[in-house]
Amino acid sequence: MEAGTISLVEKIVSESGKPKEEILEKIESKKEKFAGLLTESGAALMVAKELGLELDKNSERLKIGQLEDGMSNVDLIARVMQIFSPREFEKNGKKGRLCNLIIADDSGEIRLTLWHDDVKKMQDQGVEKGSVLELKNCYVTSFKEKPQLNLSYQGQLTVNLQAENSGFLPKTENKIFKLDELQPGLNDVNVIARILRVFPVTEFKKENAEGKVANFQIADKTNTIRATAWNDLVNETEKLGENDLVKIEGAYTKQGLKGIELHLGYKARILKNPKIAEEVPSAMELRGVDVTKKKIAKLHKDDGIVEIKGKIIEVEPGKLFFNACQKCGKKVIKMEENFLCENCGEQKESVPNAVISIKIEDESGSINSVFYGKTAEELVGLTGKEIEKKISENSLEETMDEIRGKLWNTEITLQGKIKENSYNAELEITAKNMEKK
Repeated sequence: MEAGTISLVEKIVSESGKPKEEILEKIESKKEKFAGLLTESGAALMVAKELGLELDKNSERLKIGQLEDGMSNVDLIARVMQIFSPREFEKNGKKGRLCNLIIADDSGEIRLTLWHDDVKKMQDQGVEKGSVLELKNCYVTSFKEKPQLNLSYQGQLTVNLQAENSGFLPKTENKIFKLDELQPGLNDVNVIARILRVFPVTEFKKENAEGKVANFQIADKTNTIRATAWNDLVNETEKLGENDLVKIEGAYTKQGLKGIELHLGYKARILKNPKIAEEVPSAMELRGVDVTKKKIAKLHKDDGIVEIKGKIIEVEPGKLFFNACQKCGKKVIKMEENFLCENCGEQKESVPNAVISIKIEDESGSINSVFYGKTAEELVGLTGKEIEKKISENSLEETMDEIRGKLWNTEITLQGKIKENSYNAELEITAKNMEKK
């Protein structure tokens, strides 16, 4: 036994309080189980993890080619070759979420499956095709007679920038197409663009199969095109709103009636707010709307659509949501049993539409801005239904305090229509687009 392993065994004995003979037997059992794939040091570290010990020494990393069904406590570094769209499922009355990735090193590739909260952690870290992942505490199962890697309950997934240029990791082609570069028949297409419009979801039946499809319009500096999401991707498009910046990975192109179309099938993914090297104009600018960029003190009521940059210094008191029409989103009046929309007529139900007023400050002054609907939801990170629920479970005051804490001192770029408040004659902005930093 090597000196390093002897030291490791002594540390396990000391911290676990178990006899040395028992620890050595566990190490030999691990080595036998994995048929020589583990070194003595690696087997010792697995034993330490099973005993709940956190040792300073890093776990011995394995290569993908060494992985076999039944392995646990596996650590490795690999590059993301492909990310599939997250899927929602229901089993035994419980809802869940999973996302499959294909990862690789110089010994091979394997499917990595992330479950539930780990899907969100991956998205929050901005993991994309080409990212290098450091994975800790994984286990191996079998899927269609092939090994499959899973992140355990206490596993860790982090983007490892230091290993970006490691020689043992394969390279990936991650070309970002400008929209005017797209031609019919392309596969594995990646683009970065703004959302201009999202159309309603359509359900269909075809050859005894059911599915969903959603169309949306995207634009960059070079072109505006139609995109189509199918089935599982439809759930992702329903979360999108005007001006959202997205990276679409793994799509394909087709010739449509009005030009090139981008289609998102089972290999595609939508990544919101990706890290970008080149700034993409706002949705209004891409539509050709004139946007006046000014300091707050220089704003005038006749400026029209304006853009300001500053930080949030206050969240003004308010109800945080109002009853809105399901069809047009306008405010409705509560009748005896139903709701009345002046636009659409009488409605049986209403939906909670978020509304929030904030004060923004730059070095020249401050101004109030009012956010409605999806723009308000994007600002606070809560849907209208979630706001309504929080208020009912806690109180309006507690919910306001939570939102204040979340938004205080947040830097923001805001575009909206400048107007004079009819009550106090002060200037305010009705928000149309915004980005937080």
